[in-house]
Amino acid sequence: MKLAKVNTQKELLTFFVSTYGVSWILFFVGHQLNVLPIILLGIWAPSLTSIFLTGYFRGKSGVFELFKRFKRIRIKWYWWVVLVLLPAAIHFTGTSLWQVLYLGEFSPSILNISYWVGAIVPSILIAGLGEELGWRGFALPRLQQRYAPITASFILATVHLLWHLPTYWLGQGIHNVPFIYVAAFALPWTFIFNWLYNKSGGSLLFAVGFHAISNASLSIVSFMPRESEVPITLKLLTDWSFPIELGGPYLSVCAVYLVVALLVVFKGKFNQVNTDTP
Repeated sequence: MKLAKVNTQKELLTFFVSTYGVSWILFFVGHQLNVLPIILLGIWAPSLTSIFLTGYFRGKSGVFELFKRFKRIRIKWYWWVVLVLLPAAIHFTGTSLWQVLYLGEFSPSILNISYWVGAIVPSILIAGLGEELGWRGFALPRLQQRYAPITASFILATVHLLWHLPTYWLGQGIHNVPFIYVAAFALPWTFIFNWLYNKSGGSLLFAVGFHAISNASLSIVSFMPRESEVPITLKLLTDWSFPIELGGPYLSVCAVYLVVALLVVFKGKFNQVNTDTP
């Protein structure tokens, strides 16, 4: 048992360091050369690194077992409903509360259904497939073997959040609000995501889908400032104050995420986790 834990710790540390190194180098090179495919390859680093390291540590059978998680689709129907609707529902609730309580009006901005496909497809190909074989497929089960579910979620949320730091130099790829606001979003979002992944029995199809729908929902229900008003720059890393009319809707959405995350932790059987690894 002790040896297994040591091996898991080594695998996690190697994965985190390798993912950061590969991603950040590709982000830097792509930005310097102004070549978007190199930047996109950097976004894919978590999944590519997880495949390589699974093969290195667990052999070809391990890689096969990793990809078999895409076949875990026997999930109760209501979890699929949650997968599809929850992110947009939270965004809608948060922005609606902001409008009613602060602005005294209710005028939700939701893009039509035809936009959903156009937003979700690239999210599946880039963020979903590019990241989730790493974060949920490789890292989370190993973290949950070593740590309590709450601790594992805090670690993964922090690693995932800090992985985005170079995007402030790129001027794209992260929310255009102060970094401290993004942390307020990422922490409860990760708790909810991990809970759903565990409820799915460790389905990578489910994980890719939720990440993609979450990203697409950022545009489908708009609550961030316009990029013309707040471009992504290094200044956002150190900003502690932000105009309330720009950051208010975002923080309202964060508050709803926090409420849902607390319900998940205290009422959602959060301790029932999936820890199987190839």
